[in-house]
Amino acid sequence: MALLIDNEIVQSVLKVEDAVEVIENAFSQLGEGNAAFQPRTDILSPVENGGELDYYWWHSLIGATLNPPRLTFRFVSDVYSWQRDKEDKLREIQYNVEMGKSMGFVLLFDSSSGEIIGLLNDEALQHARVGATAGVACKYLSKKDSDTVGIIGSGGMARSYLEAFAAVRDLSKVYVYSPTKSHREKFSEEMSSVLGVDVIAVKSPDKAVENADIIATCTNAGSPVFTEDFVSDGIFLVDTKSSEVSRDATLKFDKIIGTTREPYLASEDYVVGPKELLNQHMNLHGKSGFQKREYPILSEIIHQKSIGRNNDEESIYFHNRSTGIQFTAICDLVHRICSEKGLGKEIPLEWFQQDLNRSYS
Repeated sequence: MALLIDNEIVQSVLKVEDAVEVIENAFSQLGEGNAAFQPRTDILSPVENGGELDYYWWHSLIGATLNPPRLTFRFVSDVYSWQRDKEDKLREIQYNVEMGKSMGFVLLFDSSSGEIIGLLNDEALQHARVGATAGVACKYLSKKDSDTVGIIGSGGMARSYLEAFAAVRDLSKVYVYSPTKSHREKFSEEMSSVLGVDVIAVKSPDKAVENADIIATCTNAGSPVFTEDFVSDGIFLVDTKSSEVSRDATLKFDKIIGTTREPYLASEDYVVGPKELLNQHMNLHGKSGFQKREYPILSEIIHQKSIGRNNDEESIYFHNRSTGIQFTAICDLVHRICSEKGLGKEIPLEWFQQDLNRSYS
């Protein structure tokens, strides 16, 4: 039987500290040669009757681990629309058929038998795997005594990041900024209650980062929200998307470390229709996210700590990019819990198999 597992079930069973643990294990296996993933696949296509900046975007990830023997295939099939907000900043809106809907799924396989064992909605998993990866990076790359966090953004990803930071560091104070006052104040109230930590809403990005040891950018902004003026000795910065951090800021960091060296979108071969879509897409998402990198990666840091943080004065920027093994680790964890608790909807294995002894001619 395969289990169909929705976002509500994922949220009900997944604990942040457990997510951080399995993500760390997956990256450790990657460093040992016992895990693998393919670079992300992206295909762009124009949208009939869409706006000037609308396009269909298919993206998918594959990742596998040896222990446990699992492989995942995650895909998203949505339309993306860029629109300007009240401050004339570009904001990305993602939808499937209608606003407020999205199609993202993860297929989970037992690689010892080839059996499909899970089909999972990806929204809650997406937040968990990115946040948990930020938590693992924080564990290895922030100062050991880091206790103050500055967050730019107050949505679901900001919540995931902060919970993961709290799982690996003993936090005493958090500063949060987002453009909408009610959003940052709501985040402040909720997260103070959840973590038992003083979470303070501030009026500007510089106030969020000026006293922070750990900084996270968790926005949907199409232009930088973290500039070179915010870089200071000893900080650990982790992004959600490359366009959040200015190029001048990246040049001031002592070290840049990532999850992968691979680019996202490899070439115009993956564009259906006008090739201008590729340039448009890269410009909107930040060109730095699409270049092959030469920096150290997290799986190496775990096994060779000397190439990570060496002293409390180093400023380190962690480039939090997608890798398929993140979904493999999180999906296996959720599937194990659901199997034990009898959660999810069972789907017969026969629906996915073919009888090779039968003739279809």
